[in-house]
Amino acid sequence: METRLSRRELLRMSGALAAGAATGAAAGLPPATARAASAPPAAAAAGPARLSFNENPYGPGPAARAAIQAATGDAWKYAVGEEMALRAQIAAREGLAPAQVVLGSGSSEILHLVALAHRGGELVTAVPTFNLIADEVRAGGGTVREVPLDGELRHDLAALRAAVTPATRLVHVCNPNNPTGTSVDGAALRAFIAGLPAGVTAVVDEAYIELGEDPAGQSAVASVKAGASVVVTRTFSKLHGLAGLRVGYGLAPAELAQRLGRLRASSLNSLGLAAATASYADTAFQAESRARLAEGRTLVVAALDELGLRHAPSSANFVFFDTGGPLPAFAAFLREKGYAVGRPFPPYDTWCRVSIGTVEQMRGFVAALRLHYGRAPA
Repeated sequence: METRLSRRELLRMSGALAAGAATGAAAGLPPATARAASAPPAAAAAGPARLSFNENPYGPGPAARAAIQAATGDAWKYAVGEEMALRAQIAAREGLAPAQVVLGSGSSEILHLVALAHRGGELVTAVPTFNLIADEVRAGGGTVREVPLDGELRHDLAALRAAVTPATRLVHVCNPNNPTGTSVDGAALRAFIAGLPAGVTAVVDEAYIELGEDPAGQSAVASVKAGASVVVTRTFSKLHGLAGLRVGYGLAPAELAQRLGRLRASSLNSLGLAAATASYADTAFQAESRARLAEGRTLVVAALDELGLRHAPSSANFVFFDTGGPLPAFAAFLREKGYAVGRPFPPYDTWCRVSIGTVEQMRGFVAALRLHYGRAPA
């Protein structure tokens, strides 16, 4: 079974990946000539296919790769101007002011900053979900109230609201949710945010929202525009394929965004900023990457339906399904066949989260899935 790593260990690992990316660019490695058809790094082929970290094997896109190469000559300087440029670029697309955008080392840093800004307070969150902010709140001396998902493995907004107490300072919603991939209705979410008591800040993690069919309709950015106390977090790690370069951002009312920005420990790395800026404008790569990931997801869902395995409706680059038995045994079988899948997410101990790799990898995964359940490959 996959070794479970803490979020801090994952961030340290990602820093090492960023250093490797910088080394490759400095060596003059050519950018991929194809867009979404580009293969994962050759080193990844030596072990099991990584279907456990929700990464995007189709990135970085060609524009991002070219930008990394071009930026190596300026890596000696702090990327102050580059940060300002990316903030302005994001703000223009979202209909916000640059002062309402805060950058971070992945969206994980933004979640850390939110917890730091509300140190000692109470957090209401779902379970299971991406629990970094819950870990940070506990580390800062705060308390966490956990609310189970509903019967469809979605956030139960009514139950989350009922869990809010006079001590609550943060309410966290991951939409789409990790590990289930489920989404809550955008209008319902925005109404939920509007109905929170004064003094409570909503934190909406939208790391996967760009992979769904209606990102604008599902997003809580309209709540930011309406002046609500809300932080929307996004990342360049998923659709953009830049997980190793650690660039993310938060969208919030200007005063709150600037407060978070003042808590940052350092500036972003210049190669990551260059890649993110180029990728943000490369809408052709984004569309192609989104389509390929959706194709892989469709292959998995069709196989699960064929095998009669229950699964959550996913709007992300992973699928959460019930294996029908202990996850360790299932994961061990898949690893023997060349596929590493996600760790357990209690209380769903028989459920598996499989990340979407390349279409070719997902065809192989589906064949292995059929073998596990005694079905001949189609």
